[in-house]
Amino acid sequence: MSVGCCRPRALKEGDLCPEGQKTWASVRYRALCRSVAAVILALWATLLPLLQHPGMVAVCNTYMDMEKAMNSKDMVAEQNTGFSGMTFVTFFTAMMSLLCLALVLNSQMKWWLSSSFLVYLRWHVLLNAVNVWLFHFLAAHRWCAAHNTLLELTIFTWVTVISHLFFWSNKLMGFVVIKSHLATLEKAFQKPLGSRVLDVLLLLFGLSVIAATVLYVWFLAGGGKRHLLILGVACIEGGVVASTLFVAILMTRGFFLAYRAAHRQCVSATRVPEKELATKAVHFSRRLVWETPINLALVGTAFGFHGMWLATLELDPGVVGTPEGHLLVAGCYFHYSFAIFDIVASQCSECAVWQGATWSTGHAEWDSETNDLARRAISLGALLTFYSRLEERMPHYDPTQHTTADVVRQVIIPMTAGSEHGDCAAACVLMNGQTLLPDRMVTHNWANKFSHLVAAVVADALDLPSYASVLPRLQPGEMTALKSELFWRKKLTSTYWICCFAVNQHAGICGTVPDFMKDPVTCQLPPACTCEHPKYWSDTPPLKDGQSVRCEMNKFHDMMGLISTLKPGFSQVIAVDAQFHLFTRAWCVAEIHQAQQLGMVQRMRTLSQENLSQYECWLHCLKVEEMSASNPADTELILSKIEDKARFNAELQSLIFGKDGLISACHMGFERMAILGAVARQGAIRL
Repeated sequence: MSVGCCRPRALKEGDLCPEGQKTWASVRYRALCRSVAAVILALWATLLPLLQHPGMVAVCNTYMDMEKAMNSKDMVAEQNTGFSGMTFVTFFTAMMSLLCLALVLNSQMKWWLSSSFLVYLRWHVLLNAVNVWLFHFLAAHRWCAAHNTLLELTIFTWVTVISHLFFWSNKLMGFVVIKSHLATLEKAFQKPLGSRVLDVLLLLFGLSVIAATVLYVWFLAGGGKRHLLILGVACIEGGVVASTLFVAILMTRGFFLAYRAAHRQCVSATRVPEKELATKAVHFSRRLVWETPINLALVGTAFGFHGMWLATLELDPGVVGTPEGHLLVAGCYFHYSFAIFDIVASQCSECAVWQGATWSTGHAEWDSETNDLARRAISLGALLTFYSRLEERMPHYDPTQHTTADVVRQVIIPMTAGSEHGDCAAACVLMNGQTLLPDRMVTHNWANKFSHLVAAVVADALDLPSYASVLPRLQPGEMTALKSELFWRKKLTSTYWICCFAVNQHAGICGTVPDFMKDPVTCQLPPACTCEHPKYWSDTPPLKDGQSVRCEMNKFHDMMGLISTLKPGFSQVIAVDAQFHLFTRAWCVAEIHQAQQLGMVQRMRTLSQENLSQYECWLHCLKVEEMSASNPADTELILSKIEDKARFNAELQSLIFGKDGLISACHMGFERMAILGAVARQGAIRL
């Protein structure tokens, strides 16, 4: 069945950047600018109090000495401790300010490519850190001016007022985030979970802000006494503590229902794709069950601690007390949030090699060759470095025309000829001789564009079902931004087995160049390699069951079995070209079938959802008898191992179109954005 030439869909601006920018590089640039600004502001707030004008310090010291002389109790207490309260606050807030700086840098560099929600949350982290730095500045500065003697000589009183308002605004922002979460769950479960109660709490929150502001302005105006201010602020914060704890209970209930529903859905799921998505929903909802109440409890504890400190020490909340309590709220709250995200991220890492596992065919030399081949994985970072330097070795390289075969002939073979590791596989050169078992095996066809192969691998690392949106990011101006995202996602060290890099081309094809291998740009044949490395084909002696022991191109099935045994979690990435020619290549289909027989997790990466839909009907007509390989002997070898071809074709159709098949899993990948709501709704039906 013939199908017209597939055209990749036009990329929309939204495909490139969640912040509406034209390029990912511009997003990364803005993140770097915010990070630099945060460093400058944090250092300013931390170091400036140490550089105060000597005249101001002298005046403040004189005033503070007068205050101590009028309060002998405070002077005796300070003499006994040898460590003033102001010194403690300055030191503590300085440490927390630097910690907040580290958290801000982490959020800016780790979340600068994220969903709209994480972009919103990232700004929340930054604004809270700014609040902390302002409070540190207020706490660390010599605040004799706040005792009405030097009030008219300084602008820092206004900084105090602005900092308080800034703080309450950030807390309001946090309440809005919680309310949006709860509203989303209500839509998923189609029943109320208490979001309307939050509207009442938000009203109380607003009244608290107004009351605190009025009390503080009244105090500054000289119309109020300190103990009345302390009592009023303590009462307001007590109300905030009570409401915060109530919200913690409400949110815990809502997220626990989501967790229970997702867990039930995970248990009842029979299809592999549904099971995988439901498991992710369980992990996500479990995180929310623990994260939300603990975060809110920290907020309530910080407010409570601040209130008790005010009542006990009778400190001026605009000078020392408030920075301490607010610092705990802003610092501890987000410190725990980042810790939670790090824990969740670590749970997704691949397990180590199972040292106790063994694998063998009973033929020592065959097993040795297979084991050596299996350990030629390359990291994603090495692959991107190779791609970014491709034009240095191939100046006429055109990502829209050159195929993987072109890159092998014109770059990989010359690069590995006579290297410090000898005439070797490209993986040995790119990994500097390091041998690694792969996390994933990439099945692809050499006629596919090389840029599409690399984009498919990156899409797999980013957990994207298609790679059209990745292609623009492989451009020179975007590569740094892409590597930055993969670095912060801890994906650059992920390892992939890709045949063009793992197989030693000098042991096979390098000596001859077929006439059809003309370069699509120069229209010239690349020169053949002149190395003297022995060539091993599938029939080159010595033989095992009619197959060459030293040939590397006939051991893919055994190699997959070896890696699956030694490394649980080993999976397959199927990098499909835009015309779906991969499914006409005998070796590719054989690898897909073998992975299914081994029970490996298989993920198909297509150009786009539209591209997949265009070729679905054509895939129904696939027959193994019509498939081919570059070497006719390979085609005969593969077909000779299939005794019942009709059964194989039926299994192939089931593998592609079955309820647990590649097409179903790919379509579910396109719908992953609504994963929690969909799984929660299905699980709620069973409650």
